[in-house]
Amino acid sequence: MNLAPLSGLRLRTPRLELRLPDDAAIEQLYQVAAAGIHSPEEMPFGVAWTDDLNRELFVGYHRNLRESWRPEAWKIDLGVWAEGTLVGVQGIGADDFASKRTIATGSWLGAPYQGRGIGTEMRAAVLELAFTHLRSQAVTSGAFDANLASRRVSEKLGYRVVGRELLSPRGTPQPHVVLRLERADWHGPPVSVEIEGVAPCLALFAAG
Repeated sequence: MNLAPLSGLRLRTPRLELRLPDDAAIEQLYQVAAAGIHSPEEMPFGVAWTDDLNRELFVGYHRNLRESWRPEAWKIDLGVWAEGTLVGVQGIGADDFASKRTIATGSWLGAPYQGRGIGTEMRAAVLELAFTHLRSQAVTSGAFDANLASRRVSEKLGYRVVGRELLSPRGTPQPHVVLRLERADWHGPPVSVEIEGVAPCLALFAAG
């Protein structure tokens, strides 16, 4: 499948640019992750991938997202550049988007870049992509009860708690909330968002 159009996709906010990372940027992302995302006592992810961070697996994961891409089941992890510095990843993905019109989000930021509002800004950018350009009907996310920062980002952008579950990334069940933002509740991003290069990508997202 020709994924070349994805390389031209750009999401820009006043401070950020989100785009598909090339091989060099994936290597840089590994260094950002290896420098630390969270304290050892915490695990904010449903899969504890940061406990055994391996360069080969990390790079392979990002490459596999491209190799396994199908319009029926896709996921794109966009690199996030803050004023020119690569700081983390904002991902979106969907299964059967053509019929379900629902997109899931997930993200991470290197520890030095947290607490600056970057998480809200980058999530707002992909919400604008999802609702305005891909015509999604809903966007979902999730967060552990203990991950207050992630919960605040979702709440600020209008998500509502629609369910609760237990996840065990380290073997011990932890309470996790399921969040959902409906199209009717999306009133636009809190910052300006410019998106270019999306039209050639619509068929890849099953949004054409």
